[in-house]
Amino acid sequence: MRVDIPFEILFAFSIFIFTISLFVYGLIIKRLLPLIEKKGIWILPVIGSIFLVISAVIHFYRIWYFGGALTVADPADLFPLIKGMLRANSVESFSTLSSALLTLLGITVYYRWISK
Repeated sequence: MRVDIPFEILFAFSIFIFTISLFVYGLIIKRLLPLIEKKGIWILPVIGSIFLVISAVIHFYRIWYFGGALTVADPADLFPLIKGMLRANSVESFSTLSSALLTLLGITVYYRWISK
């Protein structure tokens, strides 16, 4: 398996910017919540940004470890490597989904509070 370095750098840059955006969004919500006398939901986008960082770490581990190993693997070693790569992909996807759900939950609750 060949790793496409320019696209991986682009992916890393995108995840970095998106993570910072979620984190800053959480901090902005934290400052706005006292205006409506509510608190607590600002932590959801911040935790979502942490899940996004975990997802990116798993992605790069999967690409570099399994991608490199699949390049030089014997045919007998292919199945365990592919199985491990798919398992890492599942964990990465679950982490990304958790990030999205936490952020969506925070946005939805905040929107309902300010819509009253």
